[in-house]
Amino acid sequence: MKSKVINFYLIILLSSNAVAAEVPPYSAKYNFESEEISISGVREFYKTEDGYEMKFKASNLFASLFFLSRFKLKSDNVISDSYEIKIRPKFLDRDQSLRFDYENMEIRSKGINEWASSINENLIYDPLNVQIMIRTYVKQGLENFNINIIDMENGDYRLYEFNIIGNEDCIFNNEKLQCIILERSRLNSKRKVTYYLAEELEHMFIKIVDVSPERTNTLKLLEVLSLG
Repeated sequence: MKSKVINFYLIILLSSNAVAAEVPPYSAKYNFESEEISISGVREFYKTEDGYEMKFKASNLFASLFFLSRFKLKSDNVISDSYEIKIRPKFLDRDQSLRFDYENMEIRSKGINEWASSINENLIYDPLNVQIMIRTYVKQGLENFNINIIDMENGDYRLYEFNIIGNEDCIFNNEKLQCIILERSRLNSKRKVTYYLAEELEHMFIKIVDVSPERTNTLKLLEVLSLG
């Protein structure tokens, strides 16, 4: 087991193609909209005593959403520690928490999906902290790259392909910004996620559109509260 841990951290130490520290701390107000709900809240990325956190918290009279990712930055990579989801009303039944245990090379999930899976030598990201790597790669000028994201249902990971498909003028706060358009896809999947990243705002997400055969979810930037 110790050799697996050592090999895992050697991969991290030898990997130098990502500079997560290039993404500055921020706080911003976003609106999340789907067929079931429209709700606004604040997304934040900040440093803590133990590492870093990304959080999204939103609420209205009918529902509340809470997502929290805890992680570390080591050798310019995001190393996941934990990930939590809490959604109300409770009948939606989406509460789930993940814990990444590198001593035992294991990920454990509690809540709606309970499972345990092994950590292998691939870096795996959760649905929130993966956005640090996306922005980092785009800022570095990469036009295509692959990222592993944890499968919340069963503990496996899915390999996603990211490709820059164009540029577009985006209007935000009555100003025209230059946006890079990035598309996420996966082999044998009809789901497509499109990201609009504003160059003038440190490649912050202006909009994310998640389209699948079942539904369409959209996240839009409403207001930048702080940056840097």
